[in-house]
Amino acid sequence: MKFTKPKGATADLREMEYISALHQTGKELRQDGSIDATDISKFLMSRYGIFTAPSQISQTISKGFGGGGISEADGDTMDLTEVMAMLLIPTLLKGAVELGVVGSVGEKEEVGEKDEVGEKEEVGEKKLDDTNGTSSLLVDEFAENKDSMECSGTAQSTSPDVKDAKTMSKSVRFSKIVTDNTGLRQSLVGESTPSSPQDDTIPHNQLFQYVLRMILFDVTGDYEPKPINVDLLKRIFLFYGERDVADNEDLLERMVALANQVKGGGDGGESGGLLDEHTFAHCLTSDVKLYNAVLRRDSQLTSTYDDVFNNGELNELDEREESVANEVTKIYTMPSIDYAVDTFRSKTYVILLWFTFVLFYMSYIGLFGSRNPELGNLSCEQYSIQGAGFPCSIGQGVISWLIIMVKLVLLGSVFIIGSSIGHSTSPHSPFIVLISMGFVCLYTFVPLNVEWQLLPSSDGKSDEMSTKIDDDSDYTDFLLTGLFSTGVMLLLLSFQSFLDRLIPVSFLNKHKLLQQILASGTVFMERNMKLAATFKIDRMIRNAHAVHRAAELEHDSSGKETSYGKALLSYSKTSDDTEEVGGYRWTWNQLRTAQLFEEEGIWLSNRVMQGNLGQMFLCLLLVPFLIIITDTVYSLYETFGIVLPDNEQWRVIVPLSMSFILAEINSLLLVAVYIPSTIRTTFQFRFGTIGSLHNNDFLKLRTQTDQASFIFGSMFWGCLVSNVLVLGVSFVVVFIFCFEPFLPVLLSIVASVIGLAITITIKMLFLIGVRKVFSGETFYRSNPAIANCINVLLESWNLGISVLFVVIRMITLVSVAFIYVARVDVPFLSVHADEIGPVVLDKAPYVFRKDILQHEAHRHPYLERIGSIYMMKLRYGDRFGREAGTAWRLLFVFALMPWLRRYRIRAEENNVASDTHIEDRTDKGMDATAVTLQIENESLKKEIEALRSELLSRSTSTEVSF
Repeated sequence: MKFTKPKGATADLREMEYISALHQTGKELRQDGSIDATDISKFLMSRYGIFTAPSQISQTISKGFGGGGISEADGDTMDLTEVMAMLLIPTLLKGAVELGVVGSVGEKEEVGEKDEVGEKEEVGEKKLDDTNGTSSLLVDEFAENKDSMECSGTAQSTSPDVKDAKTMSKSVRFSKIVTDNTGLRQSLVGESTPSSPQDDTIPHNQLFQYVLRMILFDVTGDYEPKPINVDLLKRIFLFYGERDVADNEDLLERMVALANQVKGGGDGGESGGLLDEHTFAHCLTSDVKLYNAVLRRDSQLTSTYDDVFNNGELNELDEREESVANEVTKIYTMPSIDYAVDTFRSKTYVILLWFTFVLFYMSYIGLFGSRNPELGNLSCEQYSIQGAGFPCSIGQGVISWLIIMVKLVLLGSVFIIGSSIGHSTSPHSPFIVLISMGFVCLYTFVPLNVEWQLLPSSDGKSDEMSTKIDDDSDYTDFLLTGLFSTGVMLLLLSFQSFLDRLIPVSFLNKHKLLQQILASGTVFMERNMKLAATFKIDRMIRNAHAVHRAAELEHDSSGKETSYGKALLSYSKTSDDTEEVGGYRWTWNQLRTAQLFEEEGIWLSNRVMQGNLGQMFLCLLLVPFLIIITDTVYSLYETFGIVLPDNEQWRVIVPLSMSFILAEINSLLLVAVYIPSTIRTTFQFRFGTIGSLHNNDFLKLRTQTDQASFIFGSMFWGCLVSNVLVLGVSFVVVFIFCFEPFLPVLLSIVASVIGLAITITIKMLFLIGVRKVFSGETFYRSNPAIANCINVLLESWNLGISVLFVVIRMITLVSVAFIYVARVDVPFLSVHADEIGPVVLDKAPYVFRKDILQHEAHRHPYLERIGSIYMMKLRYGDRFGREAGTAWRLLFVFALMPWLRRYRIRAEENNVASDTHIEDRTDKGMDATAVTLQIENESLKKEIEALRSELLSRSTSTEVSF
């Protein structure tokens, strides 16, 4: 159950590629990872039921957060760099609040478009000067000032770890850096005591200075804040290869105007204040500070949609500002039966609901309609004399299966839809839940006490589609007891939902325990997704920071290399690093502590959990099934006139006991394996172990997602068939050996097996001794003559015993097939063994993955975060997320995560990482990601040289040092 995944920033990049593959909706996947307006429109409709035309998306979301508002090259699309800039908004806001640049939502703020030029924000001298030692960045010890770096060429550090690192070879030193994170902060800042792993994370309010210093040093040659003007921004964008943005004078002037709001100095083209951490934080967050109201609800039991459109703080702010928020068109999606997004109120209720229908089906309809065989009976026996029996049998088969379909569709749809009324996260009257309670009673308690007939009988005698049951067996009693029990539980959950809607919210807010008891399980999970998004983005920043730290230590002997280039090189060195994670114990422990939900944002499919409950039920169902088999065996003995004395009863009891134990073990293993397997597959997609964006097979998993409806039935009936096969086969095998006439045969077989085992053991001992003479641990032989003779001897002997090897292999494969008939989560056959031309023999694992991906496409923590930002942009338009702020955030991403630039959409002449260059170098065995980064790094060096020549020729009064 363990698997290997990339480490650190590489894993984060793979997950961003995966997000893009999930979000895209075109027939082909765009390999650059871009998201267009159509993708966003379909996502909003499918996830939230919000209808927004792609043209409207282009004018709002795409314009504000990427696309045509920033660069003409990418039109109405957003590339992965721009998506990353959106994901960082919550983290940047938290840092700005801690820094004092952005106030809380409750404070009165000017937020309109009119404020972009003229707004003044008070930042006191205390805030500007409050940069004592506790807020210094890790890189400070490497570059105290430009002059010291130019003189010494190396950073000063008192840490023994750094001194030791200087004496190591580069490869050993780099390996130590990237594998031992503990104490890295101590090495950099000279702390006297070791730090915990949490200390490796930069506080949110220090991110601004950390990233800004890298930008300033790479572009200007030192860390000193510079006056903000268009020329400085143009040089910064040119350094990062953004020539089309650098040529956008209007955008650059708006960026300068946004920066000048802090101190109110200058206009669009004049020099204003200095570009320091406070100004940088203001530029990164001022256009999205409304999102603070959404962030404050991350730990609350609210849905993502309600965080945006039913947010009391935002509504109060709109009233105070006397502004009207934009309205969106909400389409009714029948959320109580939405099994792709899971917008129903309670997973437990839906699981029990479907399980109740299974019990109803088995109790009153029977397998293959066995409860009412007269319905649709063509009486083909009378046609067999006339030679038309076979065509009649075909017709009978068609009619029988059509009747089963009608029964299931009619009864199932009415029960599921009717019993789901009022069980969604959408607001509604509490009395609607009473309707669903009525449907539950109609299908559970009423049939147990009242005999009713849905269809009239054709002969006036038979009970077609009737609830009348004449069978009094233990099996039937077991089913009816289960049906009654699930009905009671459904009514209790419905009453819980009724109280939750009936009791005022103000009362529940004062009584937190009652609120926790009555709260929706789906809302609990949505809260976990919001927490997971925050955790994962913080971890992404921490991983990016680790790359820069390693780069600083690896290249500490030179102060002339850029942080950008060093980070790219450091990333390329670790891009192939992997680690082994997962396992049964790890997975169940993470589930127990809820870390998989609150940190990784795992959303378990309801279909899988329904199947799991069905498999647990089958564990119990084996008990009455065993009783039926026992009665059948004794009946056979009586039929053939065989009387077993008391001392011979073991010949029946032992086979039954063994088969029952093996079937129970098989069923319990199936129950225990499905959820860990689902989580492992989800992680494999997220970390790129199973390909997504750059894998053509991923396209097959995006089509016909309705096939996911097979999963529940496949898991349930697959487990039943698997248990029957294991129980039946094991019973027959053990029974034959326990039957007295077969005892001599059994002893003969056992003796032969023991003799063969001893012979093979002797051969193995012999080979252990002689292999040292003619062969080592490699392909090369030390004594070919002896090796050849031994091979002839072995091949001659193996020719005779290979038949036993084949028989054992056949038994092994068949036995495993008995178990894997219920494993729809993993392929039983290898990748190409189940393909005959275009036909796939085993489609179940692909269907299982489709269900996982469908839920990930709606519920992944990153997509939940992006979805809330989409909705905020639709609600507030130009008041939230403007081009100037997005351009500032792109600079932040360029500096902190330069490896994302391979997915940056730019003009054709700037797209240096062409497929031809990549193919030329990958043919030599280099990794494609490393090749792309290397090509782009080389191009950036050329652009920097060209920029230096251009600036020197202009010879301005400001001297620029490279």
